[in-house]
Amino acid sequence: MTCPFCGNNMVKGILSGDGRSRVTWKEGEKKAGAMDKIVGSGIITAARHNLVSFTIESFFCRNCKKMIFDTDVTK
Repeated sequence: MTCPFCGNNMVKGILSGDGRSRVTWKEGEKKAGAMDKIVGSGIITAARHNLVSFTIESFFCRNCKKMIFDTDVTK
């Protein structure tokens, strides 16, 4: 995917969290594992978490630090 902000290539990855730890992002098709969490790679500091685990497919631009993912907001 091409970044709509800067035009560079974006990297596909997975946002994940389990409600007990920080939200992480990992490049590829699999969520961050225990070792990724131990070494602290991919932590998303702006995210809030609760007691529900989740994964979200997303695209990340390393150049402008923007992340894009599809979502919907229910009423």
